[in-house]
Amino acid sequence: MIRLLTGLVVAGHLLHAAPLGAAQDDPRLDALFTQLHETLDERLAMQLQQEIWTVWLHSDDPELATLMRDGRVLMLHGNLAGAVRVFSQLIEKAPGFAEAWNKRATVYYLLGRLDDSIADCMRVLELEPRHFGALSGLGLIHTALGDPETALYWFREALKQNPHMPSIRERADDLANEVEGEPI
Repeated sequence: MIRLLTGLVVAGHLLHAAPLGAAQDDPRLDALFTQLHETLDERLAMQLQQEIWTVWLHSDDPELATLMRDGRVLMLHGNLAGAVRVFSQLIEKAPGFAEAWNKRATVYYLLGRLDDSIADCMRVLELEPRHFGALSGLGLIHTALGDPETALYWFREALKQNPHMPSIRERADDLANEVEGEPI
């Protein structure tokens, strides 16, 4: 019996020995997204969004967690070139970590490197198709590119995943009026 328990503990430990950065496969996300779609309570929706972001940002690997924290701090302090370096290092170590790609996409957007930002957003969506941050980011990028039809498409996709984003809904409504005309 002890040998069996030891084997299970060792097997479980080995499963977690590889860098865990693909938090988008966390089983809690399905329930969080279901609740997010079903709730009419905006306060609860904000809480659910925060929980989703927390899961997406999390890594059980201390090195990956440190890189994510360091990149976010660099972003916060406006050191965008440094943030790109850190997020690129994080992506190299954990290419399946969707939020690393998303953070670098955000920095690329802030730097005006819109094609790079689009490429990273698309990678995020390959890894986590529900990523409303990347979806709305693509809307912002295409707005900056002067492509309102494509921006509207991405904003609507974001709202399908998270209907509780008032600023994105407002942008989508404004673009719908611009692209599709006033409703009758």
